Amino acid sequence: MTEPVQSYPRWMGVMPCYLSVQDRQLRIIEANNLFVRDFGEHVGNFCYQVYKDNQAPCPDCPVLQTFQDGQVHSGEEKVTTREGKVIEVVVTSTPLLDENGRVSSVIEMSTNISEVKSLRRKLSQTRRDYKRLFESVPCYICVLDRDLVIQEANTLYKEHFDSSRGTHCYDVCKGRKNRCDDCLVEKTFADGQSHSSEERLTTRNGHTLNLVVHSMPVRDEERNITAVMEVFTDITEVKRLQHQLTMMGRAVAGMAHRIKNILMGLEGGIFVVNTGMESDDREAMDEGWEMVERNVKRVSRLVKDLLYCSKERKPSFEDDVCPREIVRQVHELYTERAAEAGIDLRLDLDQQDLRGTFDPDGLYNLLVNLVGNAIDACRFDPDEKKRSHTIQLRCRRQADGAVAFEVEDNGAGIPDDVAAKVFEDFFSTKGTEGTGIGLLVVQKVAEEHGGKVTFDTKPGIGTRFTVTIPPRQV
Repeated sequence: MTEPVQSYPRWMGVMPCYLSVQDRQLRIIEANNLFVRDFGEHVGNFCYQVYKDNQAPCPDCPVLQTFQDGQVHSGEEKVTTREGKVIEVVVTSTPLLDENGRVSSVIEMSTNISEVKSLRRKLSQTRRDYKRLFESVPCYICVLDRDLVIQEANTLYKEHFDSSRGTHCYDVCKGRKNRCDDCLVEKTFADGQSHSSEERLTTRNGHTLNLVVHSMPVRDEERNITAVMEVFTDITEVKRLQHQLTMMGRAVAGMAHRIKNILMGLEGGIFVVNTGMESDDREAMDEGWEMVERNVKRVSRLVKDLLYCSKERKPSFEDDVCPREIVRQVHELYTERAAEAGIDLRLDLDQQDLRGTFDPDGLYNLLVNLVGNAIDACRFDPDEKKRSHTIQLRCRRQADGAVAFEVEDNGAGIPDDVAAKVFEDFFSTKGTEGTGIGLLVVQKVAEEHGGKVTFDTKPGIGTRFTVTIPPRQV
């Protein structure tokens, strides 16, 4: 802008900004009406005194720069009105030339951008609030484009999944090389609606999560869908509790049937005893009393297992415990019962000293349940071609110092389709004859000792359960 100085009064009054004309000493020689309204009549005063209350020119003053090089300069500043209101402005300094083409004065134009700056700050604060919310929500969140490429993800998502920008969601969450069938994101892109489902995803550490997934459209100012946000809510614990409740219900039903059978056995035994007493038949009384004793033992075992699993029990560890003696006691307990069922219960003990720190009652319960299950596996073996059934009860020390207990039978074995459920709560293959609580006791005792339970099985050939307990660190 290089109009002659005489022309500026024609348009200064109508400009919607603060205008002032200044000489080389930065004295105001002319100002428009808006300037006079907010800063007062200050012709002849220094600009830096008028709206900054300074006693010296401002650093990097655009007016002085224009006087020096004759160019237009601009910058952002804060000025104060005569009422003390601080205004943020964009300042532009333009030279005014005399008839010889020299800079005779400079016109300074200040445009009020306080409202714009305020809106920018609010927008910036809103973005920070959104970012905090995005990061702090206890859900997994990712934003996807139409190619199902991850554009953004919150902290929780990044911690559990490899969500580097440019990766596909189906590769990150499911290890797939192509899109999922029934993809929620594609549905949302297609119809603009939110969709939801339950899914199972695998984290970068190999953990499987049960999640409720919601897909929601992200729109621009013109309401066009630019991306889709997926929000994953972890319901793994809820599903676990649901599963436990389901299994508990099944267990209660199974126990009710078993208790019913035990009661019928007790009633039958009592009837036989009473009949023998009435007829003074000693043989009948002995037979009836044997029935009563057998069913009382069944009740006792059931109740003990229930109590063991239903309450928090602190293991009673003792030093200098010999696990071979506990194995021998269990063998003696079941020898007669196994023989009555036509089962050969064999004992195989390591000859070296196995003494250590154990919970003797816990080990006893563990072995009682494993041997009892092995006997049942032989009793309920449908293979009539087997000439005999054998159970091997072993105890030996491994090379790493751990003690291994083994109970191996040649009974029915566990079918392939249910083998994966062996360590689920209340698992049983014996129908109304079993509640599955025994294996729960076995697993609980092993975990209390810092050990683990494994098994090998072949349907129709037999099963071997192994409990490995490492040396106890005191």
